[in-house]
Amino acid sequence: MALSTAYGSGLDTLSASASEMRRTSGGPGGIEFSLVFEPDARNISLGFSKWANLIKDLRPIFTDVVYLFRSHERRHFSTQGKSTGDKFYKLSTRPPPKGGYKAWKKRHFPGRPILQLTGTLRAALGSGGRGGVAPGGMMRIGLDGLEVGLDASTEVGKYGMAHSRAEGPAYRRQSKPRPPVRYSTQVVPTSLDRVGFGGDVPLATAIAQIFQVHIVRARKKAFAKQDPFAKAYDWRKMRRGVMRLKTR
Repeated sequence: MALSTAYGSGLDTLSASASEMRRTSGGPGGIEFSLVFEPDARNISLGFSKWANLIKDLRPIFTDVVYLFRSHERRHFSTQGKSTGDKFYKLSTRPPPKGGYKAWKKRHFPGRPILQLTGTLRAALGSGGRGGVAPGGMMRIGLDGLEVGLDASTEVGKYGMAHSRAEGPAYRRQSKPRPPVRYSTQVVPTSLDRVGFGGDVPLATAIAQIFQVHIVRARKKAFAKQDPFAKAYDWRKMRRGVMRLKTR
């Protein structure tokens, strides 16, 4: 599968925010998890075997997905977009004495990176403890659904949408967006035994791996009496390996 890069504003979605994640038929005996990104990003669809049916409560998985997403966003902002694609387009300039927005920002907010005038947008997408959200952010975790990202009704949400779609005063002189959310939807088949080695993987691959960790755990637990080696599976170690991955 070719590398696919998606853009999103973060509004009511997973990366953009898991705007919706639902169970659907994944073929004979299988389960498919579809992450729907609204309004700007492509979907991520993950298919698993029938063993996914062993998991009745998806909240622990969704909590891990939120962690992965927020970690992804922090790196995206810290690198000013380089970790997920092209670096954010430079700020506009004009001849002295005014010098344009770049000069104004340097005077009033010295040293602040692009998209981080006050840090509110970055915090809304990349911060929040277990069950918590930063101002402007949103997160809803249910038994079989997840929403995480920006609250579309807030000024932060509108700000994120404007940058995602290259709209507003910041785009009067150029039309290249500076997406608050950008990620690869590529799912690369990798063994769980290798996740502890680190590296850089697509966000969709990391999400698929954390699902797989929980699925294997449920399978081992279900067959613990018949399989004497089931207890040898250290799911916590596997989970830690996935959570430490860098994503693009």
